[in-house]
Amino acid sequence: MPSIVRQDSLCSHVDQLKFFDFLEPNFDFKTAMSRFERQVSWLPLVAPAAAFESPPNENDTTVDSIWQPKYTFLPTLPETPPSFHDDDHHHHHHQHQISIDSIIDERNLSNLLSPPQPLPPLMKTILPSRSKIPIRSQEKNSRAISPSPYESSLPSQKRTKSSTNIHDSEPFVTGVSQTALEVAALLKEHPGYMCPMLTLVQEYQSRFCKPLHTSELNTARDIIEIQYNGQMGFARLSPAFRATIENETLPVRLERPYCTIHCPSNFVISSTFDLPFVRLPLQRFSENVHFLLSNHTGAMPLGSFVQCYSHYFSRLVDDEYGVPLEHYITCVKNVEIVTDQGVIKRVQTTITPSFSVPLNHMVPDNRSTSSSTCSLQTFAREVIDLLKQQTIHCRLPLSKFVTTYHMKYSRHCRAADYGFEKILDLLHAIPNAVQILGDNNKRILTLTHRCQVKRFFNDLVRILKNKPQRSMAISEIPKEFANFSKKPFDIIDFGVCFLDDLIGELQDNKEVVIDKEHGIIKLYRKEQTDVEKFATQIFADDIINMFRHQQDFNIPFQRFIPMYHHHFGYQCRVQLYGCLRLIDLFEEIPHIVQIAEDKNGERIVQLTTDAIHQAVQLNIIQLIRQHEGVILFDQLTKLYAEMFRFELNCEEIGFDSIETLIESMQEKLTCVQTNKNTVVIRVIEEHHSDIVFARNVVHILMEAQGETTIWLLKQEMANRYRRELKIEDCQHRLKQYIELIGQNVRLTPPMRFAYEVVKGMRACGLDKMNYEDFLIDYQLRHGNAHCPNPAEFGYPTIDRLFNAIRIVVLTRGHRQTKTISLTDEFRMHIRPSYSLHLNNNNPFAK
Repeated sequence: MPSIVRQDSLCSHVDQLKFFDFLEPNFDFKTAMSRFERQVSWLPLVAPAAAFESPPNENDTTVDSIWQPKYTFLPTLPETPPSFHDDDHHHHHHQHQISIDSIIDERNLSNLLSPPQPLPPLMKTILPSRSKIPIRSQEKNSRAISPSPYESSLPSQKRTKSSTNIHDSEPFVTGVSQTALEVAALLKEHPGYMCPMLTLVQEYQSRFCKPLHTSELNTARDIIEIQYNGQMGFARLSPAFRATIENETLPVRLERPYCTIHCPSNFVISSTFDLPFVRLPLQRFSENVHFLLSNHTGAMPLGSFVQCYSHYFSRLVDDEYGVPLEHYITCVKNVEIVTDQGVIKRVQTTITPSFSVPLNHMVPDNRSTSSSTCSLQTFAREVIDLLKQQTIHCRLPLSKFVTTYHMKYSRHCRAADYGFEKILDLLHAIPNAVQILGDNNKRILTLTHRCQVKRFFNDLVRILKNKPQRSMAISEIPKEFANFSKKPFDIIDFGVCFLDDLIGELQDNKEVVIDKEHGIIKLYRKEQTDVEKFATQIFADDIINMFRHQQDFNIPFQRFIPMYHHHFGYQCRVQLYGCLRLIDLFEEIPHIVQIAEDKNGERIVQLTTDAIHQAVQLNIIQLIRQHEGVILFDQLTKLYAEMFRFELNCEEIGFDSIETLIESMQEKLTCVQTNKNTVVIRVIEEHHSDIVFARNVVHILMEAQGETTIWLLKQEMANRYRRELKIEDCQHRLKQYIELIGQNVRLTPPMRFAYEVVKGMRACGLDKMNYEDFLIDYQLRHGNAHCPNPAEFGYPTIDRLFNAIRIVVLTRGHRQTKTISLTDEFRMHIRPSYSLHLNNNNPFAK
């Protein structure tokens, strides 16, 4: 792992330093020597090992003699040239440390100063060896490639504002460049306002993320002085400039790229710096990160995160099978990585969870904001699919993005098409989908943690939907995901280290239930209310009534919603039945419908065998009623085909003959032989006595305010109407009006609405009312302008709700002439039965 370069000391043993480590293997000797002369021209003079180890002597070479170096040996360089001491004699010598790794970094060669005079060509000097970087993997090595095409060549005017905060006041010094002020702010942090040029260049690049050029300093000689001690350059603030800022503050506020608490003052992050790949449980890592932020007042630089973490916990070890640290930090809840107006990234607690598109980066165009937002959403989906399908572990170097995008979608990715100037700004505009790791030419694209969790959740839901019980063991997830995606399951693809980390992210989700005690994960199903259960029963009857007109008693799943609307005249709202999806509603009535696939592989909604029997029975009843209540048995098949346009095939519905089919419907149909020895089929209509019996039961329950025990109800029916009530009657014969709950009997939801209607009309002293007047009175009594709401009583429309309470309330007429009236049984005075309820204040009996 690339190490963090520190300014520890000059390399001691010159004979151990090697120059040829920097040369490519294809260089010949002449090319190597030519490059050697160019590089050695600016190298500092380094003393041999003996010079460093010898004790100090009063007769040794003085400081003044060092400024005239001899070429017979390499003398030790002082930290401060004598010319600086002449102007600033009250400062003592300060020992500075120089990083050899920073000297030999080829990225800084073009930014360093050239010496006044080159060295003699015959002088033999050996360059220090480059620190070797261990090889990680092909992906990590690809992060240190040539400069990225997605960023400009670092113009000083453009990146200056991003790295510093400038006050809006008048210029501090007239005619002073921003770079000079930034360098002055850096020098002000050093003792004596002085720093070696090599250190200054490295600190400037680390602090402002842009190079420092000699020409920018030469134009500000009144502020910054440069002096050479042999081949070593030093920079310091001029005495005159220091006098002007003695009691004032520079108009440049620096962002420190490292933590001042756990890092030394000379800590520098090199350009080869890389954060490690970590492999830790997310819960433990989250606790540690929150502890670190609490000790850093809520924010800390990302560049020194490893040092701060190692100060309190075990050191973060670079793991080949781990997750990038920068991405793993964003997996922690209420923690984010921001850059604000600068280029230095900071880890901090979440302040602004929402995000708005940075329109200041957009080029002016004539497109509307809505169209740009829509195109950005499309682009975000494309990038997500690209990272999921075309990359390893959903990570892609930014330098390969355009090429990979073009290979996948066969078109170029142009930032201007989306209203942006650069690809980097376009990617920054979709932060909910894409995270950009690293800096400069080592940027890597990956999916955000939020996007990864959503991706895992969606795939998990699809897998669970295909399970019989919509549940499976947590240990089966890798196997099921491998079968679903047709490739091996790797948890690193989802940006976390362990499967439990992803499972823990789904704890707060309302659609998935995790039972860790039994190791099971399943889809959440909301418990239906009593009204929703009753509405589901009504929906099951509607499905049979709808499917009985289809030849094969099935409908394509995709066409169900429009056909339902066409048949009933209103939309199918699954929320009425307490479900989130239509497929969930079908699963609540498995005895009525089942989901199958046709020969083309498309899903179809098919009636079950029992439901087909009920559908055929309804068709035959409708056929008989349209022929004056009776048809000849021999003509049933012919009339059935003429009316419904498909044949009545007994074998397909599980019967041997028409006789056995009619015999199975003996509760509703009967066969009668006439005088002419012919057999006719009739419908067994509901007897008037059955309707009166139901009205009597409902009447008693209304006196009991809608609910009582089965024993009190049986006693009251026997005493008042001399009728015997059986439990079987409550379960079958009267199931539309009453429901049996344990030992209690209560009115069904539509009958409770009928109770409200009767109570309201009796309060007005009327047995008949205009429909509009009734609605106004009902709304005033309940204090709601939107009632009555039929969904509260299990019906989709108010007309169907009134149709369900015909034994209590009758409706006549249309529109303005529409009226409602009570039936004869409910117009009589209702005697209160105090034995049926505990509350004697019965408003219905008044």
